[in-house]
Amino acid sequence: MKTGRNLKGPLALLLVLAAAAALLLSGLGDIPLTDRDEGEYAAAVGAMRSSGDWLVPTLNGRSYLEKPILIFWAMAGSQALVGDGEIGARLPSALAAFAMVLAVGILVWRTGRRASLGAMAAAALAFCPLFVLVGRACLTDALLSLWTTLALMAVFLALESEDGRGKGWWLVAWAALGLGFLTKGPVALAVVLPSAAVYALVQGRFIYALRNARWLWGLLIFLVINLPWYGLVWWKLGDQFIDAFFISQNLRRFTEILLGHGGGLAYYLPVLLFGAFPFAAAALPELGRALFQNPRAQRELDPLSRLHMLAAVALLVVLVVFSLAATKQINYILPALPFMAMLAACQISRLGEGRAHGRLAWPVFWIALWVSGGVLVVALAAVPAALPLFWDKILASIRFDSSEYALPLRAPMMVLWPLLAALTGGVALYLASWAARRERGRLLTWSLGAGAALFCAVVFLGMFPQAAGVIQQPAKDMALEAKRRVGEQAQVMTYGLWKPSLIYYTGRNLPRIKVDQQVALAKRLSSVDPVYVFSRVRLRDKLAATPGFKILDQQEGYLLGGNQAALYQWKGEAPPPVNTNKPATAPTERPEGPGPQEKYQPDTLAPDGHNPAAPEQPKTKAKEIL
Repeated sequence: MKTGRNLKGPLALLLVLAAAAALLLSGLGDIPLTDRDEGEYAAAVGAMRSSGDWLVPTLNGRSYLEKPILIFWAMAGSQALVGDGEIGARLPSALAAFAMVLAVGILVWRTGRRASLGAMAAAALAFCPLFVLVGRACLTDALLSLWTTLALMAVFLALESEDGRGKGWWLVAWAALGLGFLTKGPVALAVVLPSAAVYALVQGRFIYALRNARWLWGLLIFLVINLPWYGLVWWKLGDQFIDAFFISQNLRRFTEILLGHGGGLAYYLPVLLFGAFPFAAAALPELGRALFQNPRAQRELDPLSRLHMLAAVALLVVLVVFSLAATKQINYILPALPFMAMLAACQISRLGEGRAHGRLAWPVFWIALWVSGGVLVVALAAVPAALPLFWDKILASIRFDSSEYALPLRAPMMVLWPLLAALTGGVALYLASWAARRERGRLLTWSLGAGAALFCAVVFLGMFPQAAGVIQQPAKDMALEAKRRVGEQAQVMTYGLWKPSLIYYTGRNLPRIKVDQQVALAKRLSSVDPVYVFSRVRLRDKLAATPGFKILDQQEGYLLGGNQAALYQWKGEAPPPVNTNKPATAPTERPEGPGPQEKYQPDTLAPDGHNPAAPEQPKTKAKEIL
């Protein structure tokens, strides 16, 4: 009997890991690449593999210096192994997310000496909706979070070792910090260094850490990982690299709101509460217990109490750092989730054992759980009725030149999956409450863990693919069809639509023309060569009024058009022959398009739509046309 009980914990951990692998890895190719980040990264990797330049990523013909190189190398290697497409692009993030789940589960098991506690910590991370969302996307955040988590874990294990065995863990921490810097730059330092310093101070080990952190070897490892790429790019681009990456993408993101991604100081509190449902509710009381009911004498005797303190410190540091930054996005907070999961696991374990009935812990947990769960359930249940009701307002909020999506004119019918997600979340809440009233702790823990797993499966394997089929799949289908039919000599561009995934799916750079540059579009359409234009159905009337524009295809909210030559090519027809037998004395007529000397090549059109090689029309004429 004792052996059977001892096997329950490891089996539970294996079950959680299997479910996490299925949730993170299955169906990675079922959803087209989303915009803008997924499309930009995939397009940059495609250009890298096509050009053979593995040093400086490019996007749409220009240097793309928003992120360091590691994510691009990882995506390129993945696509080389499993093939081009969404699976290869997203696999590095999914594997990084799974590695985090594994690392958290093993560390909590090792520290708490209970495999069941490790299983709960792994589940509290793997089945967070926000974690699954980011882990299934080709972004930098999952890879960054893996390195920051491993670095802080290594610091913890190094400080736990008194007999010299911690020296190796310091080197692991330096290596992970270096890989984090190669993934997203100074953000890795902002997460790891304050967390490690505050934890060492709280533990009274700060001087010990300074003396034993293997600074010489650690800095050497950090430089060996980062100096080759950073140094070569700086040598090649000079101040352009400093300005584009360190100033614009790091300093400005912290001090200024970029691309409209702003929020107040409390921005990430609801993000954590709803994005980490139901485990954020469990982490809240445990956070207070780790900070205020975790005396130093207890931490000296219990390694799990020390891990609680590290988790609480890291969670708060990440929350403060990203809350102070001016630019905010929900995925930025991902490095906090592994440590939130450690806290949640301890609280849920107490619930299962009937030991969590504190004066504040009990009401805080249930209020947070019912608020977060209730709002999610009601919001999901309202989707079928709310979409048709508010669709016109949603369409009106779309800004043509800056929004990546062209929504259909009519609201999509989404009924089954949102209702099923609401039902799953509601049943999990009800079972957890029922089990708590009857003091059935094990049923309570299973309700939270299994309910969260099923909820994530319904949302990300059912509801999201259905939504993508309306919002993103039409653009992918149109782009792939254009790639098949359009010749190499044709010009392809976008009008009133900036959608980087089109660059990836068409396999070519797409000059960008904005809505107020209709004259530039008319010039392009006057070419005797085929000219294709990706745009929006909502701009159809404006495009129809543009001389020379023909509609070729439209799917949902997306529209593909072009000039007369493109129409012939799209239909597979030969253009009519040009009459060259006119009498020499006959008056010559100017053709609809410019002569051969006036052809505008695609690479002369800047991304903002300006063509430096094109002849300028008088300003008065341009004003009359506009």
